[in-house]
Amino acid sequence: MLLRLGVELKRDFGLTIPQYEALLALHQGPRRGLPATRLARELLYSSGSGSNLIARIEQLGYVRRSTGDTDARTQLVTLTEAGEDLIVRATEAHVAALRAEFEPLIDDDEVAVLLRFARRLAEHEGVHAQPPEPVEPD
Repeated sequence: MLLRLGVELKRDFGLTIPQYEALLALHQGPRRGLPATRLARELLYSSGSGSNLIARIEQLGYVRRSTGDTDARTQLVTLTEAGEDLIVRATEAHVAALRAEFEPLIDDDEVAVLLRFARRLAEHEGVHAQPPEPVEPD
């Protein structure tokens, strides 16, 4: 399933999973950006691997690098307009693909249990973005 979803991102948007995850992290960051070291850390990359990934998506025109406002040693990575447009479109398609894969496998009465577990897991792992509260059916 993960391979299939990765192939769809590559085919439809020209993005690898790591590129998608980097753009998504930037999209969710303050002012659509993050320091390069923080981005690498959030992606569980070494600084060298993070630099290579950032360089590649910069070459594609999806991000720009600049020096930090308060510390010239800090590299700030921000989305370009093209990167913002791409991540919004790719995320809409990716979420739709995830729904298509998972919704047939999950009964309505299981959703609340799964979301509670996902929230506990996120809290345990220190993840700040958590699944939304379930919407009660009409």
